[in-house]
Amino acid sequence: MTRLGLLLALLLAPAAQATEADVVAAAEAAVADVWPDAEVRVVRLSGGAETAAAPLRVVFRDQPRGRVSAEVETQVDGAWTSAGWAFLEVAVFETVPVLTQDVERGEPITEAVRLERVETTRLRDVLDADRLRQSDWTASRSLAAGTVLTTRLVEAPAAIETGDPLRVRYTRGAVAITLDCEARERGAVGESLRAVCTDTRSTYRVRLTAPGEGDWTATL
Repeated sequence: MTRLGLLLALLLAPAAQATEADVVAAAEAAVADVWPDAEVRVVRLSGGAETAAAPLRVVFRDQPRGRVSAEVETQVDGAWTSAGWAFLEVAVFETVPVLTQDVERGEPITEAVRLERVETTRLRDVLDADRLRQSDWTASRSLAAGTVLTTRLVEAPAAIETGDPLRVRYTRGAVAITLDCEARERGAVGESLRAVCTDTRSTYRVRLTAPGEGDWTATL
């Protein structure tokens, strides 16, 4: 075959079909900013994505976590064009606190935790390392070794108990005053609770900033 014939054959040849590996690579690139350690598996390709030509781009319509659908795009004349859909499994991995031993309800967890890289795809409200160091957490119920800690499984020490006095900083527009209130709920620093002020005869939503102190967030 002459050089001219070879060139024409290359130009007229159909574009190489993408493989599932190409879809996975494009999907992992799409989620890299959010989940740099994510692992993607193709569950199903449809609407033409199974025969789309590389290079590919994957566009997620929902949060890229767990089983999700995504649009597959291919380049046509230099522009990205829809080539079908992919149903994907996006497995998320994070470095999170994991219990090294069994802990009973109310016991401190600080000495029974190590950080491990584990799959957290179906977990919500994982207690991150920064928050772990910010407080002397205790178990909110009996927990077994190997448990990934979430905010629902631990409690911070109470900064105030129901009925305790609470100094509330009330700021709204140009108004900034301090109110003497009474806590209506138990709470830890960073949490919100209800507080009643006798002087104003109002109930407030207050975010605790320190033991016995908090900032007004809403009037109830």
